[in-house]
Amino acid sequence: MNDGIKVVNGGVHPQREEPTYEESVRFQARIIGLWEQQQQVLGYTKATIALNLRNLNEILDISEKFIWELKASDMDLFYEKLVGKGLSYSTRRKYQSCVSAFLDFLEARHSKDIYKQYGVNVPNIIDKFNRHMHRKDDVDMPVLPPEPEVLERFWNGLKEEMSTARKYGTIARDYMMFRTMEKAGLRSFECVMLDVKDIRFDLGEKGKIHIRYAKGSNGTGYKERLVPMLMGLDELMHWYLKNVRPLFTEEITGPLFLSETKRRISRDVSRNSLRRRQKELGFTDDEIFSPHQLRHEFATNLTEMGVDLLTLKTLLGHSQIQTTFAYVSPGDDFLEKRIRMAQSKWQKQLETYEEKTGG
Repeated sequence: MNDGIKVVNGGVHPQREEPTYEESVRFQARIIGLWEQQQQVLGYTKATIALNLRNLNEILDISEKFIWELKASDMDLFYEKLVGKGLSYSTRRKYQSCVSAFLDFLEARHSKDIYKQYGVNVPNIIDKFNRHMHRKDDVDMPVLPPEPEVLERFWNGLKEEMSTARKYGTIARDYMMFRTMEKAGLRSFECVMLDVKDIRFDLGEKGKIHIRYAKGSNGTGYKERLVPMLMGLDELMHWYLKNVRPLFTEEITGPLFLSETKRRISRDVSRNSLRRRQKELGFTDDEIFSPHQLRHEFATNLTEMGVDLLTLKTLLGHSQIQTTFAYVSPGDDFLEKRIRMAQSKWQKQLETYEEKTGG
């Protein structure tokens, strides 16, 4: 006869009734919601919290298990999926950090609840055999800017399509969006979050772009910065605002880059559009570049023009100058150019000195 008790390690404990599947779904949703609230307490941005939740849900979807059922082998499978997507070591480490942070939260706040409900401890799924440690070669492959020939072919291809395409507006919009990333060094999210009011022709010699949604350190808040419109970007922006954006809306305020439904273009749409445009132009997989590579193109171009790293750090919105170092990939003739620039500067200084001293 079962009186609702069981013997465990020689002791008598009440028989625990296993929660139903529906109860487990609600329980898991509740503790994930509490973790979301905790991140808000820490001041994480909405974008960072959404990314953390997406990463956590991804491992749960892949394993088809509840959090308390996960094992190290599930984490291994998760890593395999990330590798299959072509994600770098450093990116996989960020995913791991997210999962680890959530498990730490469970251990500190809800381990008793989990044990009471399911009779198990918070799982330890990250061990010495699958832990991604910080290492010097954190990025599997360095991010390089597109080859100059590839980039020129891309811009020319888009301009040619603009002259013949039925949907001129969408191609012209994409051309301007990608040019803004390249000539202002913007992240894709910074670019799509621009409003018309952020284009400040009243500032500086040729105008500046007010970046209001720049990435903050450790996910805490957005940073702001002003980026000058360099290398003809001001002229392109005048053209876009006068001739292209009115094709999407009569409103003179609101998002800078709009969809055909008059809504703000999303980051994913901008990224997918860049890849699709290159595919349509016949680019090979080795030639196709990302929005992030356009940002590296901006950094490399300015470095070859002689812009110092501290200035470049400010333009890119980096917190640490070490990050800026990784963005610079000058060409083979970079040293020769810098030496010629130094010689020219020295020669002008010498001539000025001789004029003043009569020597």
